[in-house]
Amino acid sequence: MVDIAVIPGDGVGKEIIPQVCEMLYSVDQSLNFVYYDISSKRYLDKGVTVTDEEINDLNGYKSIFFGAIGDFRVKPGIMEQGVILKLRKELDLYMNIRPAISFREITGNEINITILRENMEDFYSGIAGTLPGTKKFKKQDDIYDYNIDISGTSDNTIYYTLGMLSERNLNRFFKKAFEIADSDIITVTDKANAVEMYSLWRDIAGRYSTKMGKKINFEYADSLAYNIIKNPSKYRYIIAPNLYGDIISDMTSSLAGGLGYAPSGNIGDKTSMFEPVHGSAPDIAGKDIANPVASILSSIMMLKHIGMNETAAIIEKSLKNIINNGIIPIESGGSYTTSGFIKQIVARATLMNNEL
Repeated sequence: MVDIAVIPGDGVGKEIIPQVCEMLYSVDQSLNFVYYDISSKRYLDKGVTVTDEEINDLNGYKSIFFGAIGDFRVKPGIMEQGVILKLRKELDLYMNIRPAISFREITGNEINITILRENMEDFYSGIAGTLPGTKKFKKQDDIYDYNIDISGTSDNTIYYTLGMLSERNLNRFFKKAFEIADSDIITVTDKANAVEMYSLWRDIAGRYSTKMGKKINFEYADSLAYNIIKNPSKYRYIIAPNLYGDIISDMTSSLAGGLGYAPSGNIGDKTSMFEPVHGSAPDIAGKDIANPVASILSSIMMLKHIGMNETAAIIEKSLKNIINNGIIPIESGGSYTTSGFIKQIVARATLMNNEL
């Protein structure tokens, strides 16, 4: 039995994720899904985002399958920072993988780009405050041991966010990135010409690329954004710091059909978390029209990561087969609802299982 933690979350996450879990179970009954009620509704009812007990529980799973978080009744940032970013930090998920791989039947093109995004630091450090004022930031674990005091005066209010890169974290990040990047086309991006801390980023990227026998090209993030649109076939793997990786990965997703086709994985040394990128989409939640492909692709990534390659292959082949045969989600101009599309995969996967 393989236990997987499931956090459906909000909106279309609650609608799609349980259906995808049922689809996976129909193919492989060794999967056991354990559900956690981490959601905006619970926050509105109880004022709780994620408890320490839940963090401790989630650390014990090989993987977590996450849906979406967010509700218009909750102030922006509370659930994103209190759930998504907190899980990444507390579970030490330092690598974010964002494939942008198109289906020709959907987009008419052939995009195959994967963003490997640093997932803990940069301008998502959580070290933020206002001046005038004083704040203290402390952290001590296997990677970090810092005690930062920020104080000062000002004749008007200044809001600051500290961008941060650490050598220990970047060592493990680039080692993992070059293990994943099985290509001779690897681009490392940053803004080293404008932001001084990216000199460390470049130093460690160069050190590990040499150590691991990988050829890399450096490209500034603004130039990269321009050139991806002009010539996406130029790129295969892009290794990016947290903020630029977040932006560039959404941009590449638009070339591959949109966020409805954008899966992601958050990888650590102990556990992992896989999720569609599209968000909770409350305007279409419960209408059976949300595109389930990003969630299905995320589940395939998850299965491969935990070594369930045969089950992953059945789902992946079934997904490609039904799209090749004109079974297209409503979002992309087709006629298949959320549930109808998933049922088609189950039918095809069952046929493949019977043929084995």
